[in-house]
Amino acid sequence: MRVSVVSILKGLVTISILIGLGVATYFVYTKIPRFLDELVQQKTTENVGAGQEVIVTIPKGASVSQVATILQEKGIISNRLIFKLVAWIRGEQRNIKAGDYDLRTGSDAGDVLDLLISGKTLMISLTVPEGYNIFQIADIFQQLGLMSRDEFLSLSRNKAFLKELAVDGDSLEGYLFPDTYYFRYSEKADGELIIRRMVQHFHQVYDKHVRSLIEQSGWTMGQVVTLASLIEKEARPSEHELISAVFHNRLKYKMRLQSDPTVIYGIKPMGSKIMRSDLDRKQPYNTYQIDGLPPGPIANPGRESLIAAVKPADVDYLYFVAKNDGTHQFSSSLAEHNRWVNLYQRQPRTEIQPGARVR
Repeated sequence: MRVSVVSILKGLVTISILIGLGVATYFVYTKIPRFLDELVQQKTTENVGAGQEVIVTIPKGASVSQVATILQEKGIISNRLIFKLVAWIRGEQRNIKAGDYDLRTGSDAGDVLDLLISGKTLMISLTVPEGYNIFQIADIFQQLGLMSRDEFLSLSRNKAFLKELAVDGDSLEGYLFPDTYYFRYSEKADGELIIRRMVQHFHQVYDKHVRSLIEQSGWTMGQVVTLASLIEKEARPSEHELISAVFHNRLKYKMRLQSDPTVIYGIKPMGSKIMRSDLDRKQPYNTYQIDGLPPGPIANPGRESLIAAVKPADVDYLYFVAKNDGTHQFSSSLAEHNRWVNLYQRQPRTEIQPGARVR
């Protein structure tokens, strides 16, 4: 007996209907009672007024049920079942993104879901300008509430911490790479985490742009970073390689570097007026009084200064002096340099113009 195509199709349709009814029956008898049970047995939430701002952290990998529970316990939504139903109807159960969110109590479930799937998490930014030293960065950390100034400075000199971060020095000075860093609100209490990111960023830049340039020079990382910090404090835009050349040439001829920013490091705030008495003060970082490089960096250099430290311009300059337009005048001889000093540095003899005054 032949079976027609129409009969086969009818049979398939009947089977499909039966399967659909079976799935629907399973949902009705298993899912709906569970939802109703949740609706009846709601957890009590803290009595908070509507519209209050609350920072909510959604953990990575949290299920929609876990997210709904967190939101209800924080008072963001009044009913976790409704939130789950909205997510299920919209097919967004797996699209909620982890992070910290700035939410308000008594919000609509759909509006909250929109924000959680958008990924517009609450972020805090930390900006460290090029040339800032650890004392200035410590102030920023304290202002942002990451850690106190004293805690930051203590950690920045912790030998075990320095070794762990592969820092070649007695402190983190020079290794806190200047940049803007973004971190989650929940990470605000972990200042050490932010410090690690800054040092890791330094190593990334150093390995990519500098390391291969010093392989045959005999310089250490500490020496490179120290010189780069001087360049950072002295150079203006487009001058980095020229400033580096002056320092390299002076080191070559065993001339003291005589860089003004080293005179006040650790003694006065950067940018302070330099007195002649400061130039005569004997201290480890005063390059008017010591030979060669100072014992460590005096600031945190950016990428341009790090590269310039190992890639100076091919010039014979030995001197530079700050002009009145924010740039420097470079010279190859002392006589020429003195002429420029007389022109640009007409200051009282008890006070030196802040900035470069290599002699």
